[in-house]
Amino acid sequence: MVASNFQKKAFFWGKLIFLSALVMLLVHNSAVAKEMIIKIGVVGPLTGQFAAVGQSQLNGAEMKANEINAAPGEYTIELISEDDASKCDQSVNATVKLITRERVVSIIGACNSPCALAMVPITQRYQVPQFTFGVGTAITKQGSDWIFRVAVGAPGQTQALADYAVNTLGHDKIAVLYSDDEYGASMAENFKAALEEMDLQPAAYESYPRSDKDFSGQLTSVKKSEATCLYATGSYAASALIAKQAKQLGLSLQLIGDTGNATPKYIELGGEAVEGAVIVEPFTPADPDPAIQVFVEKYKSQYQQDPDGWVAEMYDTVGMIHEAVVKTGKIDPKSIQNYLAGLTFESAYSGILGDWYFGPEGNANFDLYKVQIKDGKKVILER
Repeated sequence: MVASNFQKKAFFWGKLIFLSALVMLLVHNSAVAKEMIIKIGVVGPLTGQFAAVGQSQLNGAEMKANEINAAPGEYTIELISEDDASKCDQSVNATVKLITRERVVSIIGACNSPCALAMVPITQRYQVPQFTFGVGTAITKQGSDWIFRVAVGAPGQTQALADYAVNTLGHDKIAVLYSDDEYGASMAENFKAALEEMDLQPAAYESYPRSDKDFSGQLTSVKKSEATCLYATGSYAASALIAKQAKQLGLSLQLIGDTGNATPKYIELGGEAVEGAVIVEPFTPADPDPAIQVFVEKYKSQYQQDPDGWVAEMYDTVGMIHEAVVKTGKIDPKSIQNYLAGLTFESAYSGILGDWYFGPEGNANFDLYKVQIKDGKKVILER
């Protein structure tokens, strides 16, 4: 039977309507897919003397984002990274750009305490959650509801370190050498306060400009103080150099350090000079726990090195942001902030570092490992 002109026209128009509906459906689905993307800005040093820390920050965030994106689910993560080279003006400019141009719903950064502090007024003004492992005391004391510290702050770290140095390692003459920025000053002041609680004072208390590479003057004062233990805090590169120069001056000191020295780069740069150093950190690849070892092996297979505490903190941070969106059903800065601020001991986020929830000022808290460098690797002493 030959189709009539009417049938042909009906078929044509039916097909056209079907194709139009299909196009509209694809456009709609594309729009929905766009709405399901969680855009997260990452600000940190990918160049300069803190580049290893910035790379750990990005790697940890990237690893979790890739896992979320590979798994079934409504939402995907898009990370947009900006290199601030540890320069606070660049941190601020990057934050403004990510919020106003890229429309991110959360900011991760900065690594350096002074830069994280400089970003706080920006994230507060635009009302976007900011997550940092910067430990400077002032970061979470600016009255902002939008800052979350995903690390143990200076008071917690230095209390644990001072207690271990005095009561376990048996040192009562401890010298302090610190960078004269927000990070170094916060750590040094809190360490001094922890010693004072034990009726002790630092044997020597010396600062250095952040960019210094010659510490002979400060180490001469340490030598005169007859200190038996040295707490150097600042960049991991500076701490490694201090260890080398101390050895060259004939100083035999028990080295102790905070999470700033927890990166594998500290061991790489310090070599034999950092053998025996004791460090506090929130995560260590030396932990034999099966879940930790699975995480370590996955990271090593992707990045060809051991993960450090910064990797673990950022891995969990991206997980928390994702959970906030899934639980609230909203890709919205305020919803994310409300959800995370509302986490409690009973309703914590369970991550690789344990159970997460935040205090009134936005500080997280968890146990710290005490590890020692032996034969170029970390060995757990205590947790």
